[in-house]
Amino acid sequence: MKRKYCLLLITICMAWPSMAQDTLTVMQYNLLYYGNYQSGFADCYETNNNTQRKDECIRTLVNYVKPDIFTVCEFGATSALQNDFLRHNLNINGANYWQSDNIINYASSNIINHIFFNAQKLGLSKHIALRTNPRDTDVYELYLKTKSLSAGDTIKLVCIVAHPKAGMGYESSRRALMQVAMDYVNQHYPHDNALIMGDFNMYGASEPAYRLLTQTYSNPEICFMDPAALVGGVGEWNNNNQFAAFHTQSTRNYSDECFSSGGLDDRFDFILMADEIAFSYNHLRYVQGSYHAVGNDGRHFNMSVNQGNNTAVPDEVAEALFDGSDHLPVTMKIAVDVHLGVEDLEAQSLYATVAPNPASDRAVVSFFNPTQGQVQLELYTLQGQLLQRYTAELSEGSQQFELALHDITTGFYFLRIKHDGGWGQTVKLVVD
Repeated sequence: MKRKYCLLLITICMAWPSMAQDTLTVMQYNLLYYGNYQSGFADCYETNNNTQRKDECIRTLVNYVKPDIFTVCEFGATSALQNDFLRHNLNINGANYWQSDNIINYASSNIINHIFFNAQKLGLSKHIALRTNPRDTDVYELYLKTKSLSAGDTIKLVCIVAHPKAGMGYESSRRALMQVAMDYVNQHYPHDNALIMGDFNMYGASEPAYRLLTQTYSNPEICFMDPAALVGGVGEWNNNNQFAAFHTQSTRNYSDECFSSGGLDDRFDFILMADEIAFSYNHLRYVQGSYHAVGNDGRHFNMSVNQGNNTAVPDEVAEALFDGSDHLPVTMKIAVDVHLGVEDLEAQSLYATVAPNPASDRAVVSFFNPTQGQVQLELYTLQGQLLQRYTAELSEGSQQFELALHDITTGFYFLRIKHDGGWGQTVKLVVD
C-alpha cells in the first residue's frame, strides 16, 4: 500500500528465476462452531458437529496443504480449546513448532478468529483485536525468521482475520467492519506486507465491503487485491455457475441443522493481499496461480464436495472437507525473496513506467527492451477482464508506446508488458 492511488510502478516478477529463500503457505478456514455446541441460528451439537471427528478432518487437511500460517473463524473462545487444538492437530507426529497467541475477545463472542503459525519460520510480535460487530477483528503482526537476513533485519507480515455478519440485508454491517480494519491498516501498516482473510459472507463483488477493500479510490492510501481477479474469480458469484471454481460454501447439498445446505454455490471465504505482496515491494511476493479453494474442482456446483469424483483432491481429503465444516478452506503461497536487490531487478526488469498516472485520454508507456523480439502489452481490470492488447516486434533499446484511454472508465487497472524472451513486468495505472 503505497502513496496516494497506489501508483508506484514495481515489477511483479512474471519471469523471475527461482531465487526465493522460502515459501510460506497460508490457509484460512471457517471451522463451523469448532468446540462450541449451541442452539440458535446454527443448531450444532456434539452429535452433528463432533469435535473429535472434526479433528480427524483437520489433521487430514493440514497434512495435505501443509500450511505455515493457519487462520480460522468460528473457533470456540476458550484457551483450553486452543491448547487442545495445538496438541491434537498440529504438534503431532514429531512436530513441535506450531504456536498461537492468547485469546482476545472484547465482543464476548462464543466464537472467535484465531491464528496458528509455524514458529520455525515465523514469530509473532503483536496481536491487536479491533472492536467490531458482531465479533472482534484480529490483527496479527508476524515476522520471518530468515537466516539470510542480516542481524537486526526482519520481514514483516500482517494478517488481519475478519468474520463479519452473515446474511443478506447486512451489507452495511459488513462494510462498517471492513472500514474499521482499513482505517487501522491505513494508520499503522500503510506500507507493509499485509493479508486480510476470513469468512467475509459477501455475495458478490458489488457488495460495498468488497468494493471498499479492493477499489483504490475508496481508500487512496491502501488497496487490497484479490488473487482470483486475474483468473476470472470476481463478479456476482452468489449461486452463479460461472464462478463454480471459486465457491467455498456449502460442502453439502443437504442440511442436518448445523451444516448449511445447497452444495457449493457461494464465495464467502477469502485471502486478499496488499499490493506490497502482489508487486513484491518488501521481499514477499504472491506465487502466481497458487490461490485456490481446497477441494473445489469447478465441477461440484450445487453439489456436495465429495459427490462422485472430485478431481481436485484425493478421496480422503474430499471426505474430510465434507465432514469438517460447511466451508472450504482457501490457500495461497507467498515466496520470500530475501536477495531481491537492485542487481536482481536489473537482470529481469523492463524498467516500465507510465505517464501521466493518473491518466485520462492517453498515457505513454516507456520501457527498455533488453533484446529484439515480440512485445505484448495488455490492459486488465481488477476483475481480470482484458480491455486492450497490443503486439509489436521491437528492436533492442528504449521504447515508448501510447495507450488510448478515451473509452476506459475511471478506475484502477493493471498493465502487463510481456517479452517473448521471458521478461515481464506489470505496472498499475489509474484512469481518472
